Amino acid sequence: MRHWTTESAAKIAAGILMGDSKLEVQGCIIDSRQAKGGEMFFALPGEKVDGHDYIESAWQKGAVLAVADQAHFQGEMAKPSVPEGKALLLVDSVYTALQVLAQSWRKELKAKVVGVTGSNGKTTTKDMIYSVLAQEFPVYCNKENHNNELGLPMTILNAPLGTEILILEMGMRGLGEIKALCEIAKPDIGVITNIGTTHMELLLTQERIAQAKWELIETLPKDGTAIINADDLYSAQKAKNDGHKILFYGLEGTFAEPDIKGSGLRSSGPLGTIFDVTFKQETLTADLPLPGTHNVLDALAALAVGTVCGVSLTKGCLGLRALEMSKMRLEMRQGCRETTLINDVYNANPVSMKASLNILKERAGQKKTLAILGDMYELGNSAESGHQDVGQAVALLGVNYLITVGKLATEIAQGARKAGYAAEQIMVTYSRKEAAEKALELLRSWESGTWVLIKGSRGMRMEEITALLER
Repeated sequence: MRHWTTESAAKIAAGILMGDSKLEVQGCIIDSRQAKGGEMFFALPGEKVDGHDYIESAWQKGAVLAVADQAHFQGEMAKPSVPEGKALLLVDSVYTALQVLAQSWRKELKAKVVGVTGSNGKTTTKDMIYSVLAQEFPVYCNKENHNNELGLPMTILNAPLGTEILILEMGMRGLGEIKALCEIAKPDIGVITNIGTTHMELLLTQERIAQAKWELIETLPKDGTAIINADDLYSAQKAKNDGHKILFYGLEGTFAEPDIKGSGLRSSGPLGTIFDVTFKQETLTADLPLPGTHNVLDALAALAVGTVCGVSLTKGCLGLRALEMSKMRLEMRQGCRETTLINDVYNANPVSMKASLNILKERAGQKKTLAILGDMYELGNSAESGHQDVGQAVALLGVNYLITVGKLATEIAQGARKAGYAAEQIMVTYSRKEAAEKALELLRSWESGTWVLIKGSRGMRMEEITALLER
């Protein structure tokens, strides 16, 4: 197997090639600034930015092939002059060409594909699977959470020659979306972390969310393997009627007997967790550099994938110890007045909010605690109850002070008050700047060493609060 040429890419995409047909191409970009040399640049049209305006910039920065919509250059719009040593591929749809080329590269790689989805923990689980499998194989996975109809095919096209296992996180907002991603990825192993209430806004019921997530398992080949959370009700229910090989993982085995089981969780350092893991009569101790029961469950899923792929439990545990996480997930930083900041701002829903609050209280010990919590999106009809549930958790856990950020998050404050949390322990704010100012004012009045959790949905950009508290 070798790299594609511009000519072979043109044949696969069924487009019209201009310029040099013998150039070697490897990888792809949709942002011209990311060119390093040899890539395909997909000139995707957008509402605010049109990739066709950056074709020449992509060539200048090192991309060798620009893929563009033929219709864009009709009428008065002249085709760009193709420089020497570059090529332009005109197609009916850049978006379709990206997916078709990804499908073809996935076949040529002949790599095993692990698909990962779920309402919570997809990216963390993907990172853990990568770390476990990297002990034995050349592996490649999505950067951060590039898990949609653009990010997934780009991940495949950027997988280098020699990749033996592709780990692909799959996101969705509605029915049919994971199925469409699977048509491109053709997964051999499917992992579902859990089936929660995220996406309720569009799918309306948890049963429909379960149906959408289960598209990953339904598209597996007959000899494929499903890795399922034995402590998740909807996952276990769906597994009962599925004909694939099922490998369960879990802690309690609430809804199914785990094939790979964790137990004996105990804290290790500021944010680490040690736990025992048992698989086929073998029990080992794993050292995970992350806190929380939910992260141990994700680690068990990763170890389960490892066993399916031939990675021993011993090497899998070594992989977990060497884990490197994607950014903005349970990052521990030092803030002003010797505060410990838990920067967990990549995304949020009621389940992950409550898990992070538990971590805040567990790891702070006798130190004071402050939770700065922002809006949670995509909860639909469950928005009010979901936010109030988080507020109730704040009260029940005994967090010392709560600052809410945003209109939806006012329901967190309401939930806390209903659960008996004192009004003087709550500050409601509507902007990141206001929240940070109130937090700084509060921290100055407390003794040093407070633990602070900052968390909210991605669109809230809560990391800006973290940055202000670091200063």
